[in-house]
Amino acid sequence: MQTITIKETRNNLAEIIEKVAVGNKTFIITKFGKAKAQLVPVSKSVTPTKKRRDFPGFGMWANRRDMQDSAKWVTKIRSEWKNRYEPTP
Repeated sequence: MQTITIKETRNNLAEIIEKVAVGNKTFIITKFGKAKAQLVPVSKSVTPTKKRRDFPGFGMWANRRDMQDSAKWVTKIRSEWKNRYEPTP
């Protein structure tokens, strides 16, 4: 595992991606000396075959009765918020 800075990543992105993809290398990207991200080959990361239902947050509001039509729900919430700032008679 090799550590590189954000500037090095920006300047050599194509080369680094090639090293990750072909050379099967892993890089830790740092900003001001602190680790911020990690580049790993696709085979080592989350597999793209995961279904949305496998993620814990997906569908967590599916049973809410007030959100059956999300567009109407958002419109209603926005109008309520807009009316908050209008002067009352």
